[in-house]
Amino acid sequence: MMEKNKQRLLMYLMVGIVLLTGCGTKAAVAGEQTLKITIPGEPMTVDPNKSIETNGSAIIDQISEGIYRRDRNNKIAPGMVEKIVQPTENGTKYTFKIRKNARWQDGTPVTAQDFVNSLIRTTDPKTKSQATTGVQYIQNFKAINTGKMNPRQLGVKALNKRTFSIKLTKPVPFMNYIFTGYKPLQTAAIKKYGEKYGTSEKNTVANGPYVLKGWNGSNDSWHYVKNKYYWNAKNVQIAHVDVNVVKDDNTAQSMFKSGSVDLTSVSGQFVKQNRGSKELVVTPTGRNNYIYFNSKRKITANENLRHAISLVIDRKQLAERVLQDGSQPATNIVPKNYAKNPQNGRDFIDEVGDLAPTDINQAKQYWQKAQGELGKSKITLDFLVDDVDTEKKLAEYVQGAIHKNLPGLKIDIVSVPHASHVSRDFSCDFDICTVGWGPDYPDAQNFLDGMRSNNQINFAKTKDAQYDEIMDKVSDTTTYSAQQLWEFEKQADQRLMKIAGVAPTYQAAQAHFVNKKVGGLKWDVLSGNSGQLQYAYWK
Repeated sequence: MMEKNKQRLLMYLMVGIVLLTGCGTKAAVAGEQTLKITIPGEPMTVDPNKSIETNGSAIIDQISEGIYRRDRNNKIAPGMVEKIVQPTENGTKYTFKIRKNARWQDGTPVTAQDFVNSLIRTTDPKTKSQATTGVQYIQNFKAINTGKMNPRQLGVKALNKRTFSIKLTKPVPFMNYIFTGYKPLQTAAIKKYGEKYGTSEKNTVANGPYVLKGWNGSNDSWHYVKNKYYWNAKNVQIAHVDVNVVKDDNTAQSMFKSGSVDLTSVSGQFVKQNRGSKELVVTPTGRNNYIYFNSKRKITANENLRHAISLVIDRKQLAERVLQDGSQPATNIVPKNYAKNPQNGRDFIDEVGDLAPTDINQAKQYWQKAQGELGKSKITLDFLVDDVDTEKKLAEYVQGAIHKNLPGLKIDIVSVPHASHVSRDFSCDFDICTVGWGPDYPDAQNFLDGMRSNNQINFAKTKDAQYDEIMDKVSDTTTYSAQQLWEFEKQADQRLMKIAGVAPTYQAAQAHFVNKKVGGLKWDVLSGNSGQLQYAYWK
């Protein structure tokens, strides 16, 4: 009897060991399983001081972390610093203390000087940064960026190894959002790589959830590997991510359905075809797309021509019948359901009304005026777009509407890789081009600022003294109340649309196929395309 009990006990122990081993193996496999994702184009750089395009930003979001970050619910939370701080000196000075366990991928501490040097480098005109929108609020930015003051006089200071301060020229109500974009750069790496920093894996140093691997600066596939020195590494559940550039939606869908990828973005007919799928996630965004007109060229600087093109675009038809991906018609440079009246909560677009209507008869009248002013009955314009499905469809639609309704005006579509597009934008090498702008903070100023004559993302070089004058008031948070600033924003917006500074097209939606076994990914109006992979997990 005793022997039988021993045998039975031994059997239970063996079964338990097998079960425990099985559970451990399953957990290990889940932890080691590679997440496979796509990105719609090649990055130009992953240097946070210079990157201003979506593909570069998508990588930076995974490997870099700023003063603040967005948590798993997309709320502002402490990033490299210990806590969210309240400003002093009438809302103009912020003092931050870096976490004790904030580290670079090589294990060295993130220091106050790393933040200070990064912000100075962005501002220094020698850097030729085009990503200066966020740092424009720091004291002495303008004088430094125009070469009139030493960059070391920027309003940032390292108080000790872990403490630094940022002094603004005025209170900025949305500054906490901006701080998510203030990324440090490892001082030693900048000294070593200089201008080449961020042009490949070998000269990039991460402080975020992942480390970049396998990117030589021009290839179309790479990897993210969990950064073991990231302060919150214990909560990053997926350790390996494979990334592939896939520009064609049909290819992306096929890869997802075959199991080759776990996360990909899609648009158009593929969204419509898969409406009932539990693996399709469609999220409205604050990203607006519009057409820029090159104001340095006589033809596209013509206001009547710009009005004519804008008026033949049926935004509702474009969004619902052409794109078919959940995007909404855009009637303004500012997106809908984004900026709210501080007094009554009304939406910005509801208050300014439809400033980009469709009116074919009026378009023809403007076209005739343009022909007379330009002394030409026939004109050909190049339309610069990305070589991805959504932009190709947009361009073909606009081309068709113009050819049908504005005889004598011919549009040639020039489709190029995203990096080439951005490069040509900054060199003003286009007649008309598509532009998409995703917001950094929930305020109409984020979109309106881009069209100021001195803004580096005003690729069209549009210059209107009246618009600039109103925008100067929008920026004056010291003199005017929040409600007054709101009214100035509306005035600026109405002026911009009156001169047809841009032709709005659509407000984008993000549509993603997400493997049903993957959880933790959430998008909102401020989210990037890939989402925050540090919060992803295998179910």
